[in-house]
Amino acid sequence: MGVQFHPFDLVRPASGVTEKRFEAAVDVAVVGLGLIGSAALRHVANAGLTAVGIGPGEPDVMADHDGPFASHFDSGRITRRIDARREWAVLASRAIAEYPALDAASIERSGHPVHTPAGLVFVRNDTTGRANQIAVAEELDIPITVGTTDRPGVSLPGLELPAGWTTIYEGSPAGHIDPRRMVEAQLALAEQAGASIVRATARSAARSEEGFHIAFGDAGDGGDHIVADRVLLATGPYPSDLLVELGGEQLQTSVRPEAVVLGEVDPDDDRTSRMPSVIWLLDHPELDDVYIVPPVRYPDGKTYVKMGGSRRTAPRFVSVEEKRQWMSGDEADEQLPIMRAVLEGVLSETQFLSWQMKPCLITDTASHLPYVDRIDHGLFVAIGGNGHAAKSSDGIGALAASLLRNNGEWTDPDLDQAAFAARFGAFDPGLGSRHGA
Repeated sequence: MGVQFHPFDLVRPASGVTEKRFEAAVDVAVVGLGLIGSAALRHVANAGLTAVGIGPGEPDVMADHDGPFASHFDSGRITRRIDARREWAVLASRAIAEYPALDAASIERSGHPVHTPAGLVFVRNDTTGRANQIAVAEELDIPITVGTTDRPGVSLPGLELPAGWTTIYEGSPAGHIDPRRMVEAQLALAEQAGASIVRATARSAARSEEGFHIAFGDAGDGGDHIVADRVLLATGPYPSDLLVELGGEQLQTSVRPEAVVLGEVDPDDDRTSRMPSVIWLLDHPELDDVYIVPPVRYPDGKTYVKMGGSRRTAPRFVSVEEKRQWMSGDEADEQLPIMRAVLEGVLSETQFLSWQMKPCLITDTASHLPYVDRIDHGLFVAIGGNGHAAKSSDGIGALAASLLRNNGEWTDPDLDQAAFAARFGAFDPGLGSRHGA
């Protein structure tokens, strides 16, 4: 410690400027303040390390934004513990155990919780995935009800699904979360624990004998920078940009676009208000799977049922410009007829008042699990949500924080380090992952 660097102002998530200035290197810099990065920052700060989180906030106008995009600019994501992969189920269970603390922080800030325990029904028609999910649930003592769409064994109000499919129902605390509020709650708790937050884009990264230098802000004005002993890159759909600058190899990841549809509903419609979250590995020529979030009030004051869907032949984005064009443009609108038809089929008795399409970016890994690893001395990554990490983000962030705290030593008693090891090189486009498959 004691290394000098250019002082800077730190901007809090939603409340203006915090008058803090630093004149020494911090222990940890977390680059990327999405769901995983914000969670890691909180856990690092709770461990007593001096920490700074760096990442831009949500742009006011997506079409005008020329910086990095994140997919947590949303109000509805499914949460559950059941999964065909034990690792995902463990991470989700750990994350859900932290929801009460995040709810409390969110209620204090906004009057609204992060988590809604509406339950979840998983609908599938394959033998192996069904058996794996049931086995993981039994091992981890997760209560489930197994049935069919004809006889699910529980009430599934408002839903119409094809006959004869397997249903696996998980009650509370399964349901859905608000990712925007979750990030805000994580950052508020991180700041309470002593972390500082820079609401700016990390422009570049370099390493010297002093430590890691992360430059941020407006490059035309010279910007500012911070020096840190350790760096965690939690940069979502920009997995290798800064890593390569710091001498690392290209991670074996792939970024693909996903479109979500928002169908506006009457908030007083009893049929939709009582429905659980849904994941359906449907048999469809263009969609690999869909997930449906029960009605949620969005920032525009309207109530929407949200459905996301993974395309079977989604392109893979390589350049920053491809990602920017997808997230800031209207290309997702082209999928409205397909998405609308599926959602109207499942909720055939629901009257939808309006429709919107939203873009999203999914970062896949070769292992189908997030890479949580030390790449080099002092350099760490927590990258790769594979399309279903929002619910588990606190568990992933805590895992990364443990690595940072222990200088790369893996101490987790229940998860295998090799399962989360970073892989490098070209990504096989065929390595997609279905929700919980």
